[in-house]
Amino acid sequence: MPKMLAVPNLDKFAILVREQRKLYQREEEVVVKQVTKEDDDALLQEERLKQYQTAAKRLDNALLVLRRFISTGNELRTPVTKDEIVSEVARQLNITIHPENLHLQSPLASLGEFELPLRLLQDIPRPEGKLQWTLKVKIRRK
Repeated sequence: MPKMLAVPNLDKFAILVREQRKLYQREEEVVVKQVTKEDDDALLQEERLKQYQTAAKRLDNALLVLRRFISTGNELRTPVTKDEIVSEVARQLNITIHPENLHLQSPLASLGEFELPLRLLQDIPRPEGKLQWTLKVKIRRK
């Protein structure tokens, strides 16, 4: 008892026992990792790349259907431009693409199915057996 190694089980010694436990018990080490700006940027780029990949897969597997009036034969009254295709992709597929990502040499002026090449980031892996990402567009009569 003089060295306080053992104390009677009384309320007045409970505070003393708690204080001694705090002194002699090991505290758990808390490891905090600091996230640097480079790590944060890398995580954002990874997340953005995953979003681009899912959007590219949806574009490649999708069929964009446009309905137009025809004038004679299979000719359209007004040709389908790149801006119209970009707006229809946003409306029908809920994917926003930039007009410069869509390669359209001249406006589409006839009925039928077309595969338009997409210019996407080099980091996005292409599907197996394909040289480039494509968007399938089908133009039907109204």
